[in-house]
Amino acid sequence: MNSTSGVSPYLADQARKAAAAQAIDYMRQHLAEPLQLADLARVAPFSPFYFHRLFRDVTTMTPARFLAALRMAEARRLLLHTDRTITAISRCVGYTSAATFTTQFSRLVGTTPGYFRQVARLLGGRCCHILAERLHRTAAVVTRPQLTLLVPDSEPGDLVLVGLHGKGRSADVPTAWAVAAGSAAVPVVARPSTYHAQIVLARAHSTLISTLVDEEPASYLVGTAEVELTQRGSTVGRILIGPPRPTDPPVLAIGPVGRIIETFAFLSEPPQWPDSAPLAAAHTTVASA
Repeated sequence: MNSTSGVSPYLADQARKAAAAQAIDYMRQHLAEPLQLADLARVAPFSPFYFHRLFRDVTTMTPARFLAALRMAEARRLLLHTDRTITAISRCVGYTSAATFTTQFSRLVGTTPGYFRQVARLLGGRCCHILAERLHRTAAVVTRPQLTLLVPDSEPGDLVLVGLHGKGRSADVPTAWAVAAGSAAVPVVARPSTYHAQIVLARAHSTLISTLVDEEPASYLVGTAEVELTQRGSTVGRILIGPPRPTDPPVLAIGPVGRIIETFAFLSEPPQWPDSAPLAAAHTTVASA
């Protein structure tokens, strides 16, 4: 089967989503294996060309980028919850070279694996409402041009995380990202352009680790929007958010998770800050709406 032609648009859409979800499930079960596009297309089953286009349309990411995000998500969990070496973890998530794994992890997560382990453990079980309160007190003033995203479903104790991906650019690392104490609006500073915005709303009662590392479904909601930022700045209307679906990208897609966790670990426990310096990451704005 190479396409879904000849069926109703609704059934075709459901078939595409089911095929993408099936491929994602296969990725999760075979993270340690050297998966190729043809392997995933056979699971669907579609031709590699059609499957690649289908997967990108459904998830907003290519199969290779989605697989890399899943591998980094599993690596984050292993770094936090086990004492395995970085070499051992790299093998568990499909890398034969620890150096290659470290390079990829640093690029996508924003810090080296060892530094991420230190910082994530400092953050521990801090609830989002406590972190939101501290962020609200210390947030910097946002300057123009800024994009203001309205997230009416958020509450004061929530944390709202936003990643902006420039149109036509690599979807691996966001162009800009922001974290705000929960409220009705989240400002993000970026250059005037058209963006794909990804939103993660971490619930007040949850811990930030349960959202950004463990990705527990009850701990967060997700949403997306196509937005345009002008020289004068702009405001986007209501963004619909809901529980994560099987085809939604890992929360890594919002931004460098390591740098976000680092921000809150510093707010939570300044005296115990690790000695090693983090890597530079994408442009960051931490704001209080």
